[in-house]
Amino acid sequence: MQIAKISEHIGAEVTGIDLSQPLDEATQQQLYRALVDNIALVIRDQHFTPQQFLAATRLFGESMQDEDAKYRMPDLPFVGTVDSMRKNKDGSRVYNGERWHSDHTNQEFPPKFTTLYAVELPDNGGATNLASSKAGFESLPEDFRKRIDGMQTVNVIVGSAARSKNSDRKKWQQEGTRKPVIQPLVRTNPDTGGKAIYFHPNKVENIVGMTPEDTQDLLDELVGYVVRPAFTYVHKWRRGDMLIWDNRSALHKAEFDYDPAQRRLLYRCLVKGERPQ
Repeated sequence: MQIAKISEHIGAEVTGIDLSQPLDEATQQQLYRALVDNIALVIRDQHFTPQQFLAATRLFGESMQDEDAKYRMPDLPFVGTVDSMRKNKDGSRVYNGERWHSDHTNQEFPPKFTTLYAVELPDNGGATNLASSKAGFESLPEDFRKRIDGMQTVNVIVGSAARSKNSDRKKWQQEGTRKPVIQPLVRTNPDTGGKAIYFHPNKVENIVGMTPEDTQDLLDELVGYVVRPAFTYVHKWRRGDMLIWDNRSALHKAEFDYDPAQRRLLYRCLVKGERPQ
């Protein structure tokens, strides 16, 4: 197995390993440490069935299901699909993941890792963008860093001021059976001790003490610090790629710059995390 850094702040490429085969404890620990240290890993040339992909993601921790059942495989509920052929009820294109975010912040124990596996790809486009929210936080002016450290976000299914393109998700009501979940805007990664900006703009109703609209303005401002080229990795997919990243130290977004007539199909698994602090 070879692990090569992609950039200073985020990303490493792993080659020479087959995650469908059993791994010894030392190799598992080496992969876990590489993920935490580099925030994202792209593991090349994998050949998975859905069951094998699930087993590979479990090398990094306990699985959790996607909160929306329609994205789960019916016979394998811990494996989800990201499928460009899925449409909104009105027939329009689905834009899940079009804004920079961390996954499932409305969960009390949100996923620490998200994993994708490329099954079918368009001829061009459809990259997954990753940015180090740790480096973004550390780059903030000191007064701004002090201002946001300690702020809390109120997380629901879809915030009332969410600026999402996805028409179906906009129709979701945040007044559900679940109570809003309070999360830190700046969280500490327990594996590294490093602090990072942490939010999902579509799931944030507001920052405590701020209006929903002012909250969205602040989140947009923070994105400007996080997504600088030096802090960003654009993953251009190849068949067989397994991409895994640390939601505690990264934001991500999908690109929709490919031909909508061509399919982009990825398998998706989530690894359960701790309560954010």
